[in-house]
Order: sequence, then C-alpha cells, then structure tokens
Amino acid sequence: MPQNQEMRDLVARMKLIPVRRLIQGKRLLLCDDSIVRGTQLKDNVQVLFDCGACQVHMRTACPTLIYPCEFLNFSSSRSTLDLAGRKVIKVLEGRDDKNLDQYARAGSARNLAMVEEIRKLLRLTSLRYQRLENLVAAIGLPKERLCTHCWDGSSYY
Repeated sequence: MPQNQEMRDLVARMKLIPVRRLIQGKRLLLCDDSIVRGTQLKDNVQVLFDCGACQVHMRTACPTLIYPCEFLNFSSSRSTLDLAGRKVIKVLEGRDDKNLDQYARAGSARNLAMVEEIRKLLRLTSLRYQRLENLVAAIGLPKERLCTHCWDGSSYY
C-alpha cells in the first residue's frame, strides 16, 4: 500500500467496483485478514449501503490490532492512534495506552466495548474478530513460537 493517504484512497476505490444489482436488498458479509486503520473499510461499507445493501457484516481473521508492529517500524512512521483499536481506546479511556491488557482479552467488558465502538465507527451492522487462542490453534504452533505482539503486546523472538 502506498504511504500517501491520497494514493491509498485511490487504490481502495479502484479495488471495489460495486455491482448494484448484486448488492441491492442483500445482507453482505465481508471477510478480511485484519482491520488496521479502518479508513478504506468505512468508505467501502458506505458504498455498499449506498448501493442498497440492507446489512453489512464484517469478520476478521485476526484479533483487534492494539500494538504497533515492532518489525515493520510502524511506530517510527505512524502514530499508534492510526490503529482503529487504539483510536477507540482513546475515546473510551481518554488516553490510548490505558488498560491495554484488558482490551486485548477477547470477551472482556473492555474488549467488547472497543469492538462495539469500532463497529459504530465503521458503520457495520455487526463486527466479530478472531480470538487469539483460535488463531494460534489454527496456525498449529505453540504460542511461544509466534509473535503475537500486535494483538496482546507479547513478543517471542
């Protein structure tokens, strides 16, 4: 993806060309690997509703991204507030670095509140994230052999 937001927006628009007759009156389910910023997703959801979708649901293959990736130098070029999860945590807590362990724990009250706020922010009918333990099980390696820092702040390397 290009670093420039304007170019990212252009690429995003070019990736989604809706066919109204296939969308109108339908309930849609979007599946993706992750939600990083949510900017493109929010715009795409609006386009689908504008084309007549009755509902737009989202399922992601990984948990909510809460921590910036140390390996991709995320923090050197971007703010942690670019992450949809951290942006919402700041709204809920008044700062973006409070109770992160509780937000990272799937099913906790804070985690559910964060997911609900992200859902509203993206204008989705429903939003579900993969649970970390299920992702680890699907990979088939012990958690100790994986880096899960983006999701729970733990790094094994």
